[in-house]
Amino acid sequence: MNTPAGRATGPDTGPYRGRDAGSGPVPEAGYGPASGAEAGPAAGPAAPGPRARTARIAGTALCALAALWALNTVLRTALSGRWWLWNGIDLAPPLAYLAVPLALLLPAALLRRRRRITLPLLVLALLLGAGQSGVHPGALLRDRGPVPADALRVVTWNTFFWHQDADPDRFFGYLRRYDADVYLLQEYQNARGDRPVPIDDLARIRAAFPGYQIAADGAFLTLSRHPVTLRRALRPAGLPPPPTDWPDYWDVRVVRTDISVDGRTLSLYNTHLPDLLNVDRNPLTPSYYREVGSHAHRRLLHLRALRADLDANPNPVVLGGDLNTLPGSADLRWFRGLRDTAESGTDPYPATFPAGPAALWRLDWTFASPDVEIHRQSLDDPPAGLSTHRLILLRLSPPDRPPAGADGDRTGPDDPKALP
Repeated sequence: MNTPAGRATGPDTGPYRGRDAGSGPVPEAGYGPASGAEAGPAAGPAAPGPRARTARIAGTALCALAALWALNTVLRTALSGRWWLWNGIDLAPPLAYLAVPLALLLPAALLRRRRRITLPLLVLALLLGAGQSGVHPGALLRDRGPVPADALRVVTWNTFFWHQDADPDRFFGYLRRYDADVYLLQEYQNARGDRPVPIDDLARIRAAFPGYQIAADGAFLTLSRHPVTLRRALRPAGLPPPPTDWPDYWDVRVVRTDISVDGRTLSLYNTHLPDLLNVDRNPLTPSYYREVGSHAHRRLLHLRALRADLDANPNPVVLGGDLNTLPGSADLRWFRGLRDTAESGTDPYPATFPAGPAALWRLDWTFASPDVEIHRQSLDDPPAGLSTHRLILLRLSPPDRPPAGADGDRTGPDDPKALP
């Protein structure tokens, strides 16, 4: 048989060569995988593409952020109001303890990388942070019913150095427009540099508020349309020497004023606790933390004195002022037995500092005894230039009956605690 030129035949030719009994065909070179010396390197897993690398980096970064925020939330829950050094560290707005884990939950659910770790950390931070955030969601559903016509109007406001940097007429006009029965005003003072200095503005105050009884103690001013039956500035024992030449600024941080409302005595506590920290100081210096520690020591002594007076007071109580206390802080334990009046407000996040639409921190608070009926709490932003704090207005009704006693709860003239 003739074969085409150049094409060999036989046992070693053709597309399959070297066929043995029981063996399969051996592919010719170029028909299958290479072997022996001619074989190339074994194929490994494909290198991740840019999208996979980005997802891996994002997942790792998100997990690290969730871990850090969860740790911060745990530490704040355990230390705020209990360890003085935390006062110099805890600068985050309380709302962040709710907003941050909520903002991270969606990307954590979408990114598969480290999701089993990230999601539980964020859930932990959210559960703990909800109680640290100061949010009152019930305010959105609260009934804005009518306020009784005879309800007491109580204003509390940190005036921020009185009207030192503002027009006095504008300042007093803003206060008068509330027509309050009681004003609890803090920082009745001026400043010279970073030093507080006392002032005497009583003549202008009497002209602006005719018919009011006026109680001025240290940096506090209390105005009342109702008769004042007791006035007492709380001065704790054991306070360190005042840092400036105005002792009352440092030694008086709570002033109690009892008033008679239709024969019922109501105790008003005008309060301004020492600062948690001084934002004008450099936190990288030892002096910053020495000042934080000094303020914390003073706060503790003032809070103890306040708690002792509350425990010994049988009257219904309204307490207001700049407490320099954040939501969720253990410092709120000093006000046990009193009700946070924000529960009767219509603001879901009743932040008071800095004044304006961007208020992020709640430093100013109002509390009342359970038997004092709070009809409404509202916050107001003062006109620009008056104060860095928002004003709080309460509308309330004291209890119908005074506490039992020989002569009600009126302090007798021989009571050594009663001031003239």
